[in-house]
Amino acid sequence: MPEEFFVGRSAQSIRKYLLDNGYQIQYIVRSAVEVAFSESALYRDYLIVLKKGKVPNPLTVTILKKKLQEIRNDVGKLSLKVKEFASSGENRLSLDELESIKIHDADKLMKRHIGNLKPFVGFNTVETHLLALELLDDLKDKPTLEDLKNKHLAIIKVYNPGQYKTKGNETYARKLFASKYGTRSPNVVFLMDKVSDGSVRLNLRKTKLWETIPRDSTVPSLRTYSGVRHIDITGEEEIALVNSNSLSKEMLKLSGLIPLSKVSKAARDIRLAYNELADNILLVRKNQLSSPGLYWMAFYSDNRVLGTTSGLLNMHVTDGRVKKVLTLYLNSVIVLLQLIAFVAETRGAWVTLHGGQVWSHIHVPDIGNLEDEKIKEASQLFAEISKLNVKPLFERIKEHDEIQKSIDMVALDLVGLGDWKNRLDELYDAVANELMTMHKILETSRRKTKKIKKKI
Repeated sequence: MPEEFFVGRSAQSIRKYLLDNGYQIQYIVRSAVEVAFSESALYRDYLIVLKKGKVPNPLTVTILKKKLQEIRNDVGKLSLKVKEFASSGENRLSLDELESIKIHDADKLMKRHIGNLKPFVGFNTVETHLLALELLDDLKDKPTLEDLKNKHLAIIKVYNPGQYKTKGNETYARKLFASKYGTRSPNVVFLMDKVSDGSVRLNLRKTKLWETIPRDSTVPSLRTYSGVRHIDITGEEEIALVNSNSLSKEMLKLSGLIPLSKVSKAARDIRLAYNELADNILLVRKNQLSSPGLYWMAFYSDNRVLGTTSGLLNMHVTDGRVKKVLTLYLNSVIVLLQLIAFVAETRGAWVTLHGGQVWSHIHVPDIGNLEDEKIKEASQLFAEISKLNVKPLFERIKEHDEIQKSIDMVALDLVGLGDWKNRLDELYDAVANELMTMHKILETSRRKTKKIKKKI
C-alpha cells in the first residue's frame, strides 16, 4: 500500500470502511533502508496484511534493516519467524535482518486517529516507535488541535496564493511576495531592502534596479521558514504587495508582472486573504526536518502575518494570553515526535505537515483551563528566548541543547507530563536517530531519481 493509505484524506473512507466492516490490520512491514518495495518507486510504500474478524494477536509491525535484495533468499524463513513471534508472548523480536514489535489496543488508536494512521508505520527505528506510542498513550487525554478547533479556541487556516478569491492568478500572486530570507524559488522577484515605518525599498532580483513603495501598499507576510532564526518575528516579517499601482509600469514589466489586470486581481487576492486569514502564529508546512535552515516549527509575531500554503500555515488562537505559550509548546521535542508520527512523507526527510491531516492530530495543553502560573512561566521563557540566535532545530536535538531543554521542560509541565523530564535525553537521541535515517533515505531517493532521469 502507498503512503496515502495511512495518511491520505481521500483514503480515509477506505480506512473507515475496513474498520466498520470487521477488518483489522494484522501485519505491517516497512523498510528502514529503502524508500519503497516497488521497483523504481520514489515514494514510501508498505506491505500490510488484513484479516476479517477478530484477530487474536496484537498488530505486528516489522521494520526491515536490510534491503530486499540482500534478504531475498531468506524471505520464507524470516516470514515464519515473524508469524511465530506474533503468536508468542514476547513483545519484541530482534534479528540481523529485521525487528518486530507488537501494538496492543491498536483498534483504539485507529479509532482515535482514523484521519491519520501513520503512528502505526511512521518510524524507521523500533526504539523511536515504542517511545512515540508510549507518549501518545500518555497524551491521549489531552486535547488535539482539532479538539481546540471544535471548541472554537484555535483554528488552522490555509492560504493558496492566487486561489483564495480570484482563482487563476497563482503565479502573479506568488511574485507579489517579497523575500527577506530564502530566495531559491523562481517565483521570488523582489528582495526587501531599507525598511522604514513609512516605506520599503524593493530590489529587483538579479539586477541593480530598485523602487521605494509606501508601506501601506503592503501587508506583513512570511513565505518560508528557511533561515528565520527567531521564534518571535515581530518587526522581522517579510511583505506582500496588495496595491500593484505602487510599482511603476516599467518595474512591473521588468518583473514579469503583466498584464496589469491579472496583477491587480492577484494583489486583491492577497489583500482579502490577509484580512480574513492572517494571524499571530505561523506553522511550518512543507519542509526538510533535518535542514540546517529550519530553526522553529512555529513562529509568533505581535503583528498579524500572512503565511503561504507552500511553506507555512496560519493559526488563529482566541485567547491572546496563550498565543506565545502555545507557540513555545509547538516547538518542543514532544511535538516534534508527534509530528514525525503523523507526518506525510514527500521524499525521505522532506515532509508535508498538512493542517488537517497532521497538525490537527497533535496533542496540546488544555489552553482553555491553563493555570495562571503555568502561563506566566511559559510566557517568561518565551520572552527570554524570543530574539536569540539559536542553533538549527536538528542541531539542538542532536546536541541536547540547553535552550531546547528549557523549552521542553516547560512544555512537559504544560501537559502534566513532569515524569518525562528525566527522559529528555532519551527523546533527543530517538528523534535525532529518526531524522538522520530519514535524511539518509532522502539521499538514496535523490540518487535513484538521478539514475531514472539519466535512463530517460
